[in-house]
Amino acid sequence: MIEMEEVYQYVRNKKIILLMCIVGLVIGGYFFLFHKVTPTSTVEPKQELATQKDEIKKSKTDLKAKELQMIVVDVQGAVQKPGVYRVKDKAIIQEVIQTAGGLATNADLKQINQAKRVADQMQIYIPVKGEKTVAPAGTNSSGGSQDKKIVNINTATVDDFKDVTGIGPKKAEKVIAYREEHGQFKTLHDLTNVSGIGEKSLAKLKDQLTV
Repeated sequence: MIEMEEVYQYVRNKKIILLMCIVGLVIGGYFFLFHKVTPTSTVEPKQELATQKDEIKKSKTDLKAKELQMIVVDVQGAVQKPGVYRVKDKAIIQEVIQTAGGLATNADLKQINQAKRVADQMQIYIPVKGEKTVAPAGTNSSGGSQDKKIVNINTATVDDFKDVTGIGPKKAEKVIAYREEHGQFKTLHDLTNVSGIGEKSLAKLKDQLTV
């Protein structure tokens, strides 16, 4: 009887241990599933923060690109607000005039080609009525044959230089190449830095050119 009692007690203890193991597995499985799911909710804020950083970076890049597309021009003469302005690259003189507050009442539009595109560091002079100018930057070169055309060395193309006595196509290409490499000419004397143009050549050219 004692042996049967011991066997019974042994089996009973085994059942209790087995039951505890099952309960432990259930509880452990619950926590495992719970902690496995919850990290997905913590990833979303990190992804959102990364997206915001990308958007900020893109905005700064776009802003920098826009700044690079701006040029500086000097507007003088018969405009409401003469001065130096930042305008869009490839803007035309009409747009620059509007930026400077518009034309003055005594402006002479007949001497201005408002459709001409401007270049960086270009000076635009708007003459007044009755003022005689020699084709300043932006003027219309399609006037009478008596008018002498002045070529702006900072904006002229090879075709523009063909009207200049003393500068052929090859020398014009050298002038343009120098301008593209070193930037805009500050004075006419800077032309002497171009190969093939010396002081004597400049003396003959200065009445036909401007900056």
